[in-house]
Amino acid sequence: MVDDQTFKFPDTVAVLKSSNGSTVYLVGTAHFSKESQDDVAHVINAVKPDVVVIELCLNRKTILTIDESTIADVTGITLDGLRGSIKKLGLTQGIFYQLMLNISANISRDLGMIPGGEFRRAVQEAKKYNSYIFLGDRPVDVTIKRVISMLSWPKSIKLLSHLLFTSDLKITKEDVEKFKNKDLLETLMLEMAADYPELEKVIVDERDKYLTHSLQSCAGFTIDKTGVHFFDSSPRIVVGVVGLGHIAGIKNYWESVTEEEIAELSIIPPQSKSSKVIKVVLKVGVYGLLIWGISKIPGIKSVSQTAYKAIATKLV
Repeated sequence: MVDDQTFKFPDTVAVLKSSNGSTVYLVGTAHFSKESQDDVAHVINAVKPDVVVIELCLNRKTILTIDESTIADVTGITLDGLRGSIKKLGLTQGIFYQLMLNISANISRDLGMIPGGEFRRAVQEAKKYNSYIFLGDRPVDVTIKRVISMLSWPKSIKLLSHLLFTSDLKITKEDVEKFKNKDLLETLMLEMAADYPELEKVIVDERDKYLTHSLQSCAGFTIDKTGVHFFDSSPRIVVGVVGLGHIAGIKNYWESVTEEEIAELSIIPPQSKSSKVIKVVLKVGVYGLLIWGISKIPGIKSVSQTAYKAIATKLV
């Protein structure tokens, strides 16, 4: 085991201890950063973990098998992709997800880098030590449905419009490295929370808890209303690879997230009757506007343009 007192970890790493002697090395990353990939490799090779937990869910696992040489083939929104997302997630959620993918695709082309490099690097390095790979994030469809279900319809349309108008904005490598700064991410979330407090709650705080629960399980214990239960008394070495914006929340929730909380965070709240009526009235109009806007409306710069990019890259 690495001596935490003498080994120099990157500044993006937090070390968590559990009551059964397990150690979690939490690596905070930016999703489009070569430096983050190197940080991940550095930590995994130093601690030789039993388990590597990454901020992905089964629905997004294909990002682990992307050929990074195919950057020229990255596309934004397509009609087939939009139809598929709407069929799987519903109208508003499907459009929301496709708009985030579109922003991610634009960033990929700007930077010449496909997202998820830190996760692919984690898998590559973990194979050297036969480390178990665990996908620790909440299913993205549940997260998106919870976001939309908690937004009023006026807010839903406003958010979709903002994501649409942000899709053409450029991002530089310098911007990406800024996203690694925890204070900037917190500032961006506060900026967004002024109009959409639901985003901070669902996309950041709830996923902080979900990721913490995954790390707790991989460290060998669970918690319920009766207390802590160790199902593996042997200390484990765990590396967690998550966006830097999740580090503070995970540290705060460590050894406190219960099974009951996770069950609640997987529930999709029902829409109100008024929302259902409004949905029927606006369905055709919103769908038509967004389809038209994908190809016709140029990017409109606003104070929050960087914040929307940061939000979009959290779920793709």
